[in-house]
Amino acid sequence: MSIDYQTANSTLTQQIQQFVADWYRALDRHRPWAEIEEYLDDEVRFVFPETTVDSHQGLHDWYDVVTHKFFDEAHRVDLADVQITGDTARVHVLVNWRTRIWNAPDPDSAILEYEADQDWIVGIGADGRIGLRDYVVNGLEPRGDTPPLT
Repeated sequence: MSIDYQTANSTLTQQIQQFVADWYRALDRHRPWAEIEEYLDDEVRFVFPETTVDSHQGLHDWYDVVTHKFFDEAHRVDLADVQITGDTARVHVLVNWRTRIWNAPDPDSAILEYEADQDWIVGIGADGRIGLRDYVVNGLEPRGDTPPLT
């Protein structure tokens, strides 16, 4: 019996691309932390423009802050280029992020829009489970009159 590695990698690539889309859908909907944690590998490192976290608890704390700061979020994945090597995959992600924020006592909320360039590493378990292990924001470019994120 021979294994068709090209077909297997194509299927896994599609699963990882769907994983990326599902991750952002969960973030946009501000899903409960227990659901977000299901996307994570056992060990994690997230490098954001404002901070780096290297634990589930650190990411939980970050998630709590951003889900109370940003609303009406919408991520659009423009690229999820997957390179599989053994039990990991490197994923280059380009994503557009639109959100609203309200800075008290401003009378109105503001729309913010950014283009994010990211590199991910996902673990691929023997059971086929995909888990986000490493997430690095390489750049976050404001669009329109959006100010840089602080």
